[in-house]
Amino acid sequence: MKTFDEPRAPRLIIIDDDEVLRTMAATTLRDAGFDVVEVEDGIEGLALMEHSPFDLCLLDVMMPALDGYEVCRRLRQTGHGANVPVLMLTGLNDSASVDLAYAAGATDFISKPINWTLLSHRVRYALRAGGAVNAERRSRERLERAQCIANMGSWGLSADGNRFVCSPELAQVLAAPDHAVRTARPQDFLALINDSDREAVSCMRDAARLQGKPYQRTFEIRRFDGVTRTVYEQAVAAIDSNGHRLGVEGITQDITDRVEAEKRAFHLAHHDALTGLPNRQFFNELASPALERLTRLRAGCAMLYIDIDRFKSINDAVGYAQGDAVLCLISARLKAFAHGLDSLAESRAMCESVVSRVGPNAFALFLTGVGDQEQSSRTAEQLLAEVAAPMTIEDRELVLSASIGVALFPRDGSDAEALIHCAEQASHTAKTAGRGRYRFFDETINKDAGDHLTRENELRRAITENQLCLYYQPKVDADRGTVIGAEALVRWQHPQKGMVPPGEFIPLAEESGLILPLTDWLLERACSDLRHRLDMGLRTVPVSVNLSSPSFATAGLRSQLEELMARHALSPAYLVLEVTESLLMSDVELAVDRLRELRDMGFKVSLDDFGTGYSSLGYLKRFPIDELKIDRSFVTDAWRGGRDGAIAMSVIALGRAFNLRVVAEGVETPAQAEFLLAHGCAYQQGFLFGKPMPNVDFNALLAIPDQRGNGAVAD
Repeated sequence: MKTFDEPRAPRLIIIDDDEVLRTMAATTLRDAGFDVVEVEDGIEGLALMEHSPFDLCLLDVMMPALDGYEVCRRLRQTGHGANVPVLMLTGLNDSASVDLAYAAGATDFISKPINWTLLSHRVRYALRAGGAVNAERRSRERLERAQCIANMGSWGLSADGNRFVCSPELAQVLAAPDHAVRTARPQDFLALINDSDREAVSCMRDAARLQGKPYQRTFEIRRFDGVTRTVYEQAVAAIDSNGHRLGVEGITQDITDRVEAEKRAFHLAHHDALTGLPNRQFFNELASPALERLTRLRAGCAMLYIDIDRFKSINDAVGYAQGDAVLCLISARLKAFAHGLDSLAESRAMCESVVSRVGPNAFALFLTGVGDQEQSSRTAEQLLAEVAAPMTIEDRELVLSASIGVALFPRDGSDAEALIHCAEQASHTAKTAGRGRYRFFDETINKDAGDHLTRENELRRAITENQLCLYYQPKVDADRGTVIGAEALVRWQHPQKGMVPPGEFIPLAEESGLILPLTDWLLERACSDLRHRLDMGLRTVPVSVNLSSPSFATAGLRSQLEELMARHALSPAYLVLEVTESLLMSDVELAVDRLRELRDMGFKVSLDDFGTGYSSLGYLKRFPIDELKIDRSFVTDAWRGGRDGAIAMSVIALGRAFNLRVVAEGVETPAQAEFLLAHGCAYQQGFLFGKPMPNVDFNALLAIPDQRGNGAVAD
């Protein structure tokens, strides 16, 4: 099998009406490793070469329709055939025929009968010669282009320093008018040089004129038209054959575009293209001198790593263009924040704060004026508030949060990279602790980071290697003792550790970005189980599935659900999609549109953990939902009265007012169930009615013909 490094075989075309000779030539050349195409007449050959490149042409002279001379002449008139080596195959040995071949543009000729042993060598020689000619031509063309675009001109200064000769090209570089060229004086052209360089250039020109010292220098000029440009000048002493100095000859080249390009390249290489902030490499270079100074002063400083929480969901919700706008706003806030701290610093040495973008949604803040843990804590809290301040992007109000890690110099690291690394690890700890907070680095984080990576890789394998399974917890009508639905709950059967609690791997999935494939797996398995129940003839009840924030926000959710319903031949009525308050409040407008879209498709939507978030009644009225779930934290002590009882009754009344079904979660005792029933909440879910159970057990539960009785559906 060919690899990408293997050179392409030279491609040849043989144009000859003699089939025997043409075939023998093609066979010989193919055996020698060439890629050969055979054509029997000149018209067909010209047409083929017009559309397909060839490295060499073997062309018979005597052919019907068009002879070889005419084919060669026409080929040379085309752009693609002007430089292709052409070997004429001829049985005519007279000099007139050879002259005609060369006049038509032939590279060389091969006499018939052909020496088959030498044929491949003649072809290789022609290819090498043609390659050399083409290389020389390309080199010449490059040189001509370079001279054309170099924007360079020459000049001369007489030995006495009184006469200055300016070439037309230099006049163009300097935008010099005709009269300035005609009456050129050294002082007139010297006056164009900027003040800071004029004296130095004058001395260098005099040294070249009087002492024969060559020089090179880059400086700025103000052209005759007033435009400022950067030029490069090189000059040498002009000496005659007797060794007498005649003056100075030099060239001056306008290199403004190159200088500006170098500045832009430097900026791009050292700054983030989106925000304009220093990148990680340049950030380290900027912070290093400050750290050296602080070391000499025996002072400390802080490195903060700011990781914007759930930024992928923001991108999914508002689009990547608006996501970029969010990052630019955050970077502007961070720069203003750092500038504000510097303005309060007691000394100039403490005014070297630097902000950098060090990740897709992460920033680093190097604060020289923050020297201890107490100051760092106050600064981190202020920074959390700064990030969380509402922002408006195209009429959308967004509220962000960040997880901040703090590392202190010199306690946690002696250089910028070490401090960033420690602060980044601390930010992961803050994110694991619940987001929207800060944490300081300590040595235990190093071990935790390694453990975290191991768990993440294990979870990734669990999703792809069938280690996950679904458990179902019944929802019941507690008044009738009937199963009216179920919630699908994912479980992880680890091959070594056994059953891993959801509280361990769900946050890990959210943090690592695995929550999206995990949700995809959950939807697929829930639909598969529903289809299986229908095929078994079981009484099938709707199943609730928790939609993660990335899944809810992704533009492909509708098509994903439609494809699932079609593939498993299910009605959307069998699936209840559960969302949380915090998910909906991250972008209210998108949430309203997406909920309406889901309901139009036929899905029921449930608002999970109601009461634990921060949605107002005004927002609740806007959300097109079908069901409210009272969080277990309010159900536990509701039967005792007090605040929990009042909240539970308020949610029940709210659901009734909005014509929503209300389901109470976490019902574990008869007292809780009776309290809820007494206040109009018959739909309940919890250990009193059934713990989460494997699919086979839930199917067995649905197979029970009569589920009425003492109210307990399952143990």
